[in-house]
Amino acid sequence: MSGWLIILTGIIYAYVALEQGMKGNTGMLLAYAGYAFANIGLYMVASK
Repeated sequence: MSGWLIILTGIIYAYVALEQGMKGNTGMLLAYAGYAFANIGLYMVASK
């Protein structure tokens, strides 16, 4: 998987997390924030 695609996916997950947080849906906020954070590790592996 290419690095730019992982970054784009992480940005989308972070956006969805913020959107869910603004709606007051804390569970989904945490879930999507976790997905966004996990993409940092994926990017590190892919760019190695």
